[in-house]
Amino acid sequence: MNKLKIFLCDLTYDTIILVSDTIPINIGFVGSYLNKNFGEKIELSLFKYPNDVIKNIYENPPDMIALSNYSWNSNLSEHVASIAKKVNPEIIVVQGGTNFPHEEKLQGDFLKTRPNTDIYTLLEGEKSCSNIVKRILESKKDKNKIFEKKIDGCVFIDPKTKGKNDIKLIRGEYLDRIKDLDEIPSPYLNGMLDKFFDGKLTPFIETNRGCPFTCSFCHTGNDYFHKLNKFSEQRVRDEIDYIGKKAGKLGITNLHFADVNFGMYPQDRMTCEFLVESKKKYGWPHQVMATTGKNSKKRVMEITNILGNMFAINMSLQSMDEQVLKNIKRSNIKLDHMVEVNDHLRNQGRSTKAELIMTLPGESKDTFIKGLDNVLNSNATSVTIYTLMMLHGTQFKNPDYRKQFGYKGKFRIVPLNFGEYDGKKIFDYEEVGIESKDLPFKDYIYLRALALLVEGLHNGRPFNEFFLYAKLFNIQPASLLKILYDNIKDASPKIQKIMNEFTSETEGELWNTEDELLQHYRKDENYQKLKRGEVGGNLIYKYKSKGLVEAGLEWINYFENQVYKAVIKKHNNISNLEVIKLEIKEIANFCRAKINGLLNPEISPEPVSQNFNFDILKWIDEYDGSKRLKDFKFKIEQNLIFEYTSDQISVRDDVFKRYGTDINALSKIVTRISNLEGQFRKVRHSKDDYLRDIYKKVGENFVKYALSN
Repeated sequence: MNKLKIFLCDLTYDTIILVSDTIPINIGFVGSYLNKNFGEKIELSLFKYPNDVIKNIYENPPDMIALSNYSWNSNLSEHVASIAKKVNPEIIVVQGGTNFPHEEKLQGDFLKTRPNTDIYTLLEGEKSCSNIVKRILESKKDKNKIFEKKIDGCVFIDPKTKGKNDIKLIRGEYLDRIKDLDEIPSPYLNGMLDKFFDGKLTPFIETNRGCPFTCSFCHTGNDYFHKLNKFSEQRVRDEIDYIGKKAGKLGITNLHFADVNFGMYPQDRMTCEFLVESKKKYGWPHQVMATTGKNSKKRVMEITNILGNMFAINMSLQSMDEQVLKNIKRSNIKLDHMVEVNDHLRNQGRSTKAELIMTLPGESKDTFIKGLDNVLNSNATSVTIYTLMMLHGTQFKNPDYRKQFGYKGKFRIVPLNFGEYDGKKIFDYEEVGIESKDLPFKDYIYLRALALLVEGLHNGRPFNEFFLYAKLFNIQPASLLKILYDNIKDASPKIQKIMNEFTSETEGELWNTEDELLQHYRKDENYQKLKRGEVGGNLIYKYKSKGLVEAGLEWINYFENQVYKAVIKKHNNISNLEVIKLEIKEIANFCRAKINGLLNPEISPEPVSQNFNFDILKWIDEYDGSKRLKDFKFKIEQNLIFEYTSDQISVRDDVFKRYGTDINALSKIVTRISNLEGQFRKVRHSKDDYLRDIYKKVGENFVKYALSN
């Protein structure tokens, strides 16, 4: 018998950008495990790019193709499966991944929508794929024998019932997880992933599998994944060294971790030390991205001490409401713990990030804003607000669970996940929670607008001085953002237009059914809008960019007006209104100068000069919530110079050259600059040569290599 030819695919859309830009370690694991078990009996090929695998299917059709199935590439994988079936009707098509229900009835419904998929692997894929290959080899590719009985770790529709309404599922036993993960040979160390070091993809590494938490919105909340299994320290060290040698030569800067609770376990400290070692030897990585551990603040703080500016902590809070956390079976970071971690990082001069999810079960508009207020008050540098995705493999696809909380969902394109492959337009889309019994749709739209203001006006601190000033009068950041949105009719026509377009597009991107979405975007005029980037992207980043570039100065004028009104309203007996007006005016001038030219190629990077009555820099450095600007009054008016460094200008030029300057390019740039503060103009007194960052403690963190490839 000839070698069994197998294609392993983890595909990404690449119409506008590479949507999934990480090295496909998942199929690397499966491939390495198959090679270990079957050696010379099989011939493996791995693929990331759709046109690459399609070309190979036509020229060198495989006997078996296995494709990853995630929310962002599900339909793309099925489309490639259909091409493989067309070329070789006898091919065995396998899919696996998290985008799959746990309940048997829902599994059958899902597989009905995937007519080209023969077998689905359940949960971890190495053993189940191995069982499939074993069956194919034992059956000598005879399809009748392949499907005559169950395959452990897999589920499939009985071929005799396929295509019928009343199908029969043949389901194997769940397989035990691999406890000693070193049983899976390293796809890095054996060279299987070498082809993906192409300068486009970011290395992806996994040190453990499993999660002790049971969050209902996450597929790893399943009991199956409850126990932690890990790779050995030596294995991790060898992989980091192997990647570092290649990445350093190619100029790759970043590293992603697949671990769902990085920093939570004792061995994570050693991993961090390996990374520091690699940085010294190879100049890689400059930036480490990971989902941070949720309940081990001491260890999390410890790894930040080791990694320093290489690592940004993402505090995955999701909600600050205790009842909501119970509803989603979430064990969470307590607020006081979060504040402690945040203060620790701030004292190190580090930026801090937190995450919240809208429309979780039991969350209302009021409870969400209260939680947001608490998080913003903790002085987190940025807070990312996500819309709830109702994913397969989570409780949010369970009809009973949805009924319990009164959920309604609508469908939208996963940002930029579309393309035309082999002459057919393909789209991947997601269901998002837009309404529950506690949160009507109008409140969903309100919170989406508030999320835009958090991202555009708060995160990265472009208008930070207004927030600091308002806090002196007990007007907290969330309250100020709410004031800005609730009074948007008083803003300039340009700002109103941006906000109206955002809310209109937010509503317009949602569809009641999958069929409605597909019918709309398959029309050529609508598809061309997708290709031009007019629709179908990340709206938050799109309108953040529009707001900063097209209306940055107008936002400052609006802040100036609204902060003054809010202070007067909050303290109606306040004296010295002229001093307050002057303080706010100087803050406005300061913000205008520091963000001058931010993300805007039309504005010259030449220095900007501005006179001030108050020492705003000293006020920022010593800010403790008690002293006004008037307490930092210059004896005589001082001139400050705001200017870009040569490094900043090179970054500025590089991103415009790499991505372009249209709104879609700017949206991408926003996601690729890890620290927006690093692109603020630096400042000096006109009589001094010393050029300093606006935020002394944080500014040093930014380097041009913080940009992803």
